[in-house]
Amino acid sequence: MFDSSTISDARPILWLKRAFAIVILAFLAIGMISAHRAYFQVRSLELNAPRQLTEGSVVHSSVVSSGRTTVDIVVELIQGTHSERLLNLQLRGNELGFFDPRTRHGSDSIALTPEILSRFQPGTARLRSVATGRHQWFRLPPPTVREFEVVIQKQSGG
Repeated sequence: MFDSSTISDARPILWLKRAFAIVILAFLAIGMISAHRAYFQVRSLELNAPRQLTEGSVVHSSVVSSGRTTVDIVVELIQGTHSERLLNLQLRGNELGFFDPRTRHGSDSIALTPEILSRFQPGTARLRSVATGRHQWFRLPPPTVREFEVVIQKQSGG
């Protein structure tokens, strides 16, 4: 009386269902990878400079981002309450940030001039590089910071 008589899908409908399942699984995998890239936007940040800063010393900063969105990099020289921005770098994300998993690399350098050093006193200072990503899913990731102590030396004589 209650025999189950299931109607099987036609072969084209069965293949269509399987194709949709594969596409949905592919988008879920891409989404998980993209979610990781949105959460960890700055992969690495490096700051290089000599410990003794004099005229002509080169300050170099490089960054690797996930490529999901734009990352801003600021390098500052700080002494007491005085600070100066030495570098300002903006590393753009990939055009299709959700789908494109390639990382982005960027770097910039500056040679310290007498004008920059004239605004500081001889002595210890702090060199700081800060990389900040952008809002993703109502969350701004914490900035990635690299810093170390340097000694500012001025050239004597003229």
